[in-house]
Amino acid sequence: MGPTDLSAAEANPGAAELRLARVLAARMTHDLGSPLGTLAGMLDMLEDDPKAADAELLAVARQAAQDLRARLALQRAAWGGGEEPTDQAGLLALLAGSAAAQRVRFDLAGPWFAAPLPAERVPLLLNAALLAAEALPRGGVVTASGGGGDLMLLPEGRNAAWPAETLATLAGRQANPLAAGPRHLVAPLLLALAAEQGFEVALLPGMGPGLPALLLTRRG
Repeated sequence: MGPTDLSAAEANPGAAELRLARVLAARMTHDLGSPLGTLAGMLDMLEDDPKAADAELLAVARQAAQDLRARLALQRAAWGGGEEPTDQAGLLALLAGSAAAQRVRFDLAGPWFAAPLPAERVPLLLNAALLAAEALPRGGVVTASGGGGDLMLLPEGRNAAWPAETLATLAGRQANPLAAGPRHLVAPLLLALAAEQGFEVALLPGMGPGLPALLLTRRG
């Protein structure tokens, strides 16, 4: 077999990892862009006119810095790998750093959250919650509940709908899920994390008139 017979993956085994790194970097910079832009704008105003540092301007800058810190903490926990067990309050604090947090409320209930979540489960839960929030473009509530080995996340809100790219990825119809770009990165990341930890991911219909719930089921 000559070089021309090799598939793209065989010819460049690092291609998938490189694509993932690029898409992840694009998603991270996008999510950080808003608070960083606000903070930079405030600093520019102060540089042009130091006397403009009134209480309102400083409050806006302080909030932007807090938002930036919160988003970095979430990204580190969700995409950098769980570093330590995290309790319910800590998980909610991390999810408060989501770009969707201004329109989406996260509720965590059930035995999954009765004790601190093991470190390896933290990225799994965070990415599942972020994915569920993507079904709420007009805002709403994501309720995560779990018993035994399973975790269910139900998004509820006005005009709630799973994005077509998410449906295709979860159904295995996307030949290259990363091709959907940084906006739809969370679905393939969640599938990879779930597979690594022995979970299956699916949408569960029949939870009332709303959307199908996102279900993570422990294999075996």
